[in-house]
Amino acid sequence: MLKWSRPDLAFITENSGILRSVKRAGSDTAPANIFLLAPKYDIQTAAQDRAVFRYYNGSKPNRRGYGFPIAPEPSDLPALIETLYRDANERGVPLEFCLCDERQKAALDSVCTIDWNCTDDDSDYIYKKESLASLAGKKLHRKRNHINNFMRVYDDIRYSPISRENSEDAVKIAELWLKERENADADELAEFGCIKLAAKNIDALGLVGGVLYVGSEPAAMTIASHITSQIADVHYEKSYGEYAENGGFTMINRLFAESLPEECDLINREEDMGIEGLRAAKESYFPAFKLKKYYGVCRC
Repeated sequence: MLKWSRPDLAFITENSGILRSVKRAGSDTAPANIFLLAPKYDIQTAAQDRAVFRYYNGSKPNRRGYGFPIAPEPSDLPALIETLYRDANERGVPLEFCLCDERQKAALDSVCTIDWNCTDDDSDYIYKKESLASLAGKKLHRKRNHINNFMRVYDDIRYSPISRENSEDAVKIAELWLKERENADADELAEFGCIKLAAKNIDALGLVGGVLYVGSEPAAMTIASHITSQIADVHYEKSYGEYAENGGFTMINRLFAESLPEECDLINREEDMGIEGLRAAKESYFPAFKLKKYYGVCRC
């Protein structure tokens, strides 16, 4: 049986080589997400045979079961699946998988028989960095209007990369955003807890992002990380009050895209979780593509 435990910073650091070897765009493979979302989905991790294994114990089928094994490519997938097959039998749980993209689904289909399902709620929205940085073209003219409005209303604007020095300002923005949610639900409260956790571990998790200031007042923030050197993953993005109303979200989105290194050409803005407003916001930036995720139970 694999030795499972809640992923802590030591685990992420010890297995950083394996975790950084992944060549996938999915947000679930970002080391920061594995750590930050562990309480929400009761994520357990184990490391063996130069691979990192994940088990999700979420309340819904699309967040329950094993994640695709993270291992340097090429890896011996049949052997890794055999490890999970034995683990499932020993623990008395179904051999089920979640958060598998098309390529991972095809790889698993080559070694076992799985009844797959998917939901649009799980699809990651992937954008070209240049599109979010330039906001060029007719489709994004409204976003350019948001930028122009923000710059017309406020004349003392400054973008500061996220760091230990300004992390409390990022938390303050999230706190003010949360206060505007008169009846904040469990997910929103959990997200705020994750933001505070991220702010405390910026360096250890290799987080990037920034804080937008109007004068000395923090107005918007984003916290992200790199899945690979070519793909950035936006974990949290917040603005509040008049800043949000005047285009704060669009402004921080653009400034972050502009700040990314040249080799990074894609931005993953994660799933919409079936929230209509969030889905509309993500669609309004016209993603380059949406990365579908699958879940299912093995019949072998």
